[in-house]
Amino acid sequence: MKSSAGSGVTSTVRRKTFVAREDLLDRMSALAKTQGCSLFDLVNDLFELVVVADSLNFSLKRVVEERKVLEMAKCAGFVLGLERLWYEMADIAYKNDKDDALKSWYDSGVWFASRYVTGSGSFSFDQFRDDLLVFTWNAPEFDFKLTGNKLFVKVTSPRFTEAYTFFFGSFLTGALERFGYQLGNKEFFRGIIRLDAVRSSVR
Repeated sequence: MKSSAGSGVTSTVRRKTFVAREDLLDRMSALAKTQGCSLFDLVNDLFELVVVADSLNFSLKRVVEERKVLEMAKCAGFVLGLERLWYEMADIAYKNDKDDALKSWYDSGVWFASRYVTGSGSFSFDQFRDDLLVFTWNAPEFDFKLTGNKLFVKVTSPRFTEAYTFFFGSFLTGALERFGYQLGNKEFFRGIIRLDAVRSSVR
C-alpha cells in the first residue's frame, strides 16, 4: 500500500493496524486537519520522534516535559546562562555592594511569589513550590516540608558560592514573606540554606 497523499513518500510501504483510545484518536485526527496533513502522516511522525528520542537515551515524555520546563521558565522571567558565570557575577556583586544586591534578590523573590498570589488573598503555594523546584536544577537537594502552618526549607548544593548562597537565601526569604510567612531561624552557609517559617497572613 502507498502512504497517504502529502506525506512525501512515493515508495510502497507496508502498514500495520494498531489499537488506540478512541478519544485520543479523534483528537489526533482533528490535530492532523489543523496541520494540513493526514492522520497517517501525523502518527508516523510521532513514531519517528519516539525512535529518535530513544536513540538519544530519552523518552518522548521526558523531551516534552523538559520543553515544558523551558517554556514555564521563559514565561516566569527566567533566562538561561552559564552557571559558573552566574556564580562569578554573584561574587562580584557580593563584594562590591552586598546590601543592594541582597535587596535586589529579596525584591525578585517577592515579585516571583506575587505571580502565585491573587488579589482576593488566596494563593497557590503548591504551584509556586513545584515550579521553583523545577527551575532550580542547580540545587541537587531542595526540600519543602509543610507541617500545619510551619514550613521548613532546606537547599544544598556543593557548587553554590558563599555569595550565591546568601543571594538565593534572600530570594527565598522575599518569596516566603510574600506568601505571609514569618521567618524564624535562618542559616546560610556556603552551599547550605535552612529556613524555618510560620504562616501568618498574606500581605
